[in-house]
Amino acid sequence: MNGARGLEGRYRRLLALYPAEHRAVHEEEMLGVLMTAAAPDQRRPRRGESAALIGGAIRIWLRPGRGSAFQKWQDGLAAVSVLLPLLLTTYWATGQLSFLSSQGHDRGLFAALVYSDARTTGPWLIVAVLALLRLRRIAVVAAAGALITTTLGTATALNLEFISPPSMLYAVGFGLEITALVASPGPTRGREILSWKHYVLAGVVVGAVTIADNWLWLDHQVVADALIIAAIVAGLALLAASSPFGRRSAALLLIPGYYLALGHVVPPSMTGADGGVSGWEGLLRIMLTCAPLAVVVSVTVLMALRYIRRPLPAGPQPPVLS
Repeated sequence: MNGARGLEGRYRRLLALYPAEHRAVHEEEMLGVLMTAAAPDQRRPRRGESAALIGGAIRIWLRPGRGSAFQKWQDGLAAVSVLLPLLLTTYWATGQLSFLSSQGHDRGLFAALVYSDARTTGPWLIVAVLALLRLRRIAVVAAAGALITTTLGTATALNLEFISPPSMLYAVGFGLEITALVASPGPTRGREILSWKHYVLAGVVVGAVTIADNWLWLDHQVVADALIIAAIVAGLALLAASSPFGRRSAALLLIPGYYLALGHVVPPSMTGADGGVSGWEGLLRIMLTCAPLAVVVSVTVLMALRYIRRPLPAGPQPPVLS
């Protein structure tokens, strides 16, 4: 009896790889077939069974999207396609304007900083305006162009300075924005489902982070870091509780929020003598910074494939075992 329960639990862990809506309809049926075919003394799934279940889960995930869960993901992505460029544009523009105002006495340095800021914040401002105007396709082209010319060009540097939280925030932000624009109805749907409360929440979070980052951090670093992380967590929690699509949007925005927080919580001993994150090397640095980028790439491919393919006909689909 204990052996059978252990085998059932292991099968259920494999079945957990399937989408929730598929499990709701087919999990017990699939489990019954697997348990019936199991040998009397079997304690673990056979390798062939495990491979078939994993392969079936991948094929189910790659099917064209359908059902309420997929609709909520589409709504979550649509909301992100509007909120993300607004959030990052406001965050970077506010911080850079504050820094530029302190360099006004040196015209040469001021001009160089304005040019640099135009190359970094400018593309996000363009994407934000295009999203607000519901120009989805043009926004995709603009975001992809910025990602290729600015981000991927920097990533080719041999010194690996690109692999730092600020740079990866820029890259992952554009990757997530392209995902949201391609794998959902885009800003048209996003502006329909977003209310004024969502915009106010975004403004409050960005304002709190900017104040702590630019005016409090130099004098009270620990307090500023705590406030920044608290603002990010609170904002995502409130977004998750705000609407049916809120949890999906919050889960997606957690990725850029992670990089924003990472730039403040990495200890100085890991960042090199100058205290800057761009100076530290090694496996830990790559793991901390590149793992969420892999998540964004995976979500991009998966959601794009499910969105662009023809929807399946209504009704339950047969389980996939092999």
